[in-house]
Amino acid sequence: MSQAPKRIALAEHAARQLTLAQAVETSDVDGKLLSVVERDAIDAQVMQSARPGLDDTPAHLASFLCTRAEQVLRVVGKRSPTLAALAEGRSGAQWLAVAAPIAAVLVGAATDRIANPHRVDLLSLPLLALLGWNLAVYAALLAGWLWRRPARAPAHSPAHAPAHQRASLLGDLTRRFAAWHPRSGALQASVTALYTRTWYAATSALQAQRVRKVLHLAAAGWALGVVLSLFTRGLVVEYRVGWESTFLSVEQVHAILQVLLLPALSVFPFEPFSVSDIAALRFNEVSANASAAVAGARWVYLYASLLALVVMAPRLLLALAARWRESRLARRVVLNLDMPYYRRLLALAHPTRIQLGLLTQSDDDHQALVRVLLPRASERDVYLDAAPGPGLTLIRTPNNETLGAVRLVAGSHNAATPLPASLPSLIKPAWAAQALARFRREPVPAQTQQVETHARAAPSDADAALHLVRSADELQATLPQLRQLALPAVLLLNTDSDAAGTRAAELARCRSAINAAGIQAEVLDLASVARCWVQQPTLFDAIGRSLAPVKKEGFARLAELRRRRNRERLALSMEAVANQLLEGAREVEAVRAAPPSVTRLIRSSDREADALARRQASGALIERLQSAALHTQATLLRLHGLDDTPGTLLDSSFTAGFEHSTPVNTREAGMAGAATGAATGASVDLITGGLTLGAAAALGALVGGGAALAGAAWKNRSSPTGEATVQLSDDMLHALVQIALLRYLDIVHVEGRALLPAATEKPAQWPVHTAAVVAQHTAKLTRFWAGARNPAAPHAGEALARELETVMRELFHALYPAAPQV
Repeated sequence: MSQAPKRIALAEHAARQLTLAQAVETSDVDGKLLSVVERDAIDAQVMQSARPGLDDTPAHLASFLCTRAEQVLRVVGKRSPTLAALAEGRSGAQWLAVAAPIAAVLVGAATDRIANPHRVDLLSLPLLALLGWNLAVYAALLAGWLWRRPARAPAHSPAHAPAHQRASLLGDLTRRFAAWHPRSGALQASVTALYTRTWYAATSALQAQRVRKVLHLAAAGWALGVVLSLFTRGLVVEYRVGWESTFLSVEQVHAILQVLLLPALSVFPFEPFSVSDIAALRFNEVSANASAAVAGARWVYLYASLLALVVMAPRLLLALAARWRESRLARRVVLNLDMPYYRRLLALAHPTRIQLGLLTQSDDDHQALVRVLLPRASERDVYLDAAPGPGLTLIRTPNNETLGAVRLVAGSHNAATPLPASLPSLIKPAWAAQALARFRREPVPAQTQQVETHARAAPSDADAALHLVRSADELQATLPQLRQLALPAVLLLNTDSDAAGTRAAELARCRSAINAAGIQAEVLDLASVARCWVQQPTLFDAIGRSLAPVKKEGFARLAELRRRRNRERLALSMEAVANQLLEGAREVEAVRAAPPSVTRLIRSSDREADALARRQASGALIERLQSAALHTQATLLRLHGLDDTPGTLLDSSFTAGFEHSTPVNTREAGMAGAATGAATGASVDLITGGLTLGAAAALGALVGGGAALAGAAWKNRSSPTGEATVQLSDDMLHALVQIALLRYLDIVHVEGRALLPAATEKPAQWPVHTAAVVAQHTAKLTRFWAGARNPAAPHAGEALARELETVMRELFHALYPAAPQV
């Protein structure tokens, strides 16, 4: 895949739709306007129709993004037509663009006078201000154009930046205004605010041209209104033309008018005026009435022509220029794609495809690398049993991004790429063939032919190499092959020694050899990345660092997908364990023995029979617990794609600590209580010398018997049938948690033990760490056991599963402190 573009140019309507879709999907985190299911369905539909990845042209990308935005807004429009209407661009600004010039004409026409309603003042201050303001605007526009002119600027200078990147004052003000965000938490307000902010930031130059166009039209309309006012009032009013001044002489006024009216006199055939003409037009009691009727029309025409030439015509031309630039910018609205939202869409349109080259010296080493990259036996077996194909697919996302692996076999010839027969004999020696073709297909034994033909590729087919060696000496022998590959590499050391010092020394030797050879490679101990899935991110992070920048972002998504799947598998595993534990907490087994009585406590045969019945009940309970544990183990094996493996069984020591509930004989308890109460009352009678006449003894018997009956009923509440029962104590349930977690550790280390038999035997510290971590959570776990035994309490399977996930994360951190956090 080529490098994803950072910007894209679209027509204004399409850009509005895409910006609004971005605002909706970014703000609608809860899926109220567009659910996750609907979004995935739109992605799948657009990917199928637009054939993403087959065409890398900007037109293909624009078509893909616009088609998807239309689908999103179609769904959003059903739930919020107001939001969907934002993509049409109909707003008050459009009406303002029409109303402003019309209002300017009306304001100009409503101007009651230039000097006063009945005369044309040759030195009218409003007229001079109108002309002066427009000339100042022209000067400012010219100065701004000269300032922005990219004369002799280097190619990378900001002066060469496109118009949308040149932040004019008006564009800055527009963006600052659009950056306002309402404090309301309403979803529609949030979407509108984000859309407005994003849209005006992307179209500041376009909006500036529109504002300029309106301002130019308004200025021309103001001048037009003044001209219309002059002519319409001249139909019913006789203007008196003249001038008056305290400080200016006739000659000075003549010079001012010559300069002021020069454009009109130069373009139109007006008769010039002399100093005497100006002197005759000076306002006084005599000349005002004499000259008004003769000179009025001439000067009205002069001033109207002046406004047309200096104000209306230039402003209309500037408005046309702004309109032309507006239309050009509207056809190419540039959107910034360097955002998480667009990066996800670019991944849909341009799926990342990464190939890892596996370089090994033996089939066993190749199998070891496959075990690391495909830890699930079910997936690996499908690969090994399949017909020969282009390679091994490690990860595939729903967006069709893939991470694959091919087997690289280095050599000196390439039989698959023969030299052309037309080459001169001078360049046909073996050294020439070796220089032009560095890779060849080697014959392999028949028993491994299927694996070998699966993936043999040239270096150009791989983005990075994974090289597995057994020792530093073996690496020295393979350094020429690594040089031939000319690929960034990750070196994995798989030494047979379990001694930490020996492994560290070999790693240091490998790093020294790599550095001395000048090869770009990271060196890792295979045992640090292959014992358990929690270590695999270390390997993938190293691979990501070795890739070219254009591939890094796509690889990060693929690696994150693998981590997310591992976390989901952990969650499902803990859910299965949680259900098993809650069922164990609810397990109760009845003791098949005669009801307890005083006589059974005396005879030894009865006591032995009761003990045997309790042992039998405990055994039956253990059998059910063992069956549930095996069922959970099968679930865990299925989740991890493994065959059956021995689990951690419940031994005889586990049976210590059962909770026994023995019901009380209510009749005997009542009689005993009554006797005790009567004896207490009789002692009261004795003390009082018989004054109570036996009432104390009767009352004591009544109270004692009633209390004994109530206590017996409360004691027997867990066994309404009156049978003795046995169930797991809290301590036993905590022990069961440890056994379940140890079983999970066994399963997730099965592949590691097969890959590294000397370094990954079950450590003796597993039970120690497990017991220590579980002990920190006993208070929380005890509440789960109590809730499980209460029939009225809600099912707490999800909550217990989350708690067990926390326990496992802490346990993984204790076992592998150098591994990334799960």
